[in-house]
Amino acid sequence: MQVKLVVTNKASKESSNCDLLMDQKITIGRHLGSPVVLQGDRLSRHHFSLMVIDGALTVEDLSSNGTWLNGALLKEQMSAQVKSADIIEIPGYEMQVMIQNTDAPQKLQAEEALPVSSKESESTWKRPLIARSRILEPREVALLLFAVASFALISFFLNR
Repeated sequence: MQVKLVVTNKASKESSNCDLLMDQKITIGRHLGSPVVLQGDRLSRHHFSLMVIDGALTVEDLSSNGTWLNGALLKEQMSAQVKSADIIEIPGYEMQVMIQNTDAPQKLQAEEALPVSSKESESTWKRPLIARSRILEPREVALLLFAVASFALISFFLNR
């Protein structure tokens, strides 16, 4: 399924288009791995996710500051079905969803029924590991490494 998001910054009124191929769960927020990187004080790194469940596009709120679908607040960890022309709102942004292709889920189900080669299964196995490695932003990784190095140095000098 292909989805087009028309993302509008509420403060500046600037809009941009983002085309997404919904072959897996997509998380949108401030994190650098997001297909739509957003900025804002009240935005989470992982603010909400889009995924296809039983052939329908679904939005799930992952934040503590809220996600709205057509004006209705989705509570934390709550999901709802999204249709073409629906509006997803998060603090500072409005996104109109345009579903462009609904034939992909049937094609995807047909591909899943085929036997998988060992090379393909290996890449499927590694995908979650790659996704987990993008939990922290680069500056957070640098700060974490600095904290660990500082702790090691302090421990070294205290035990001398």
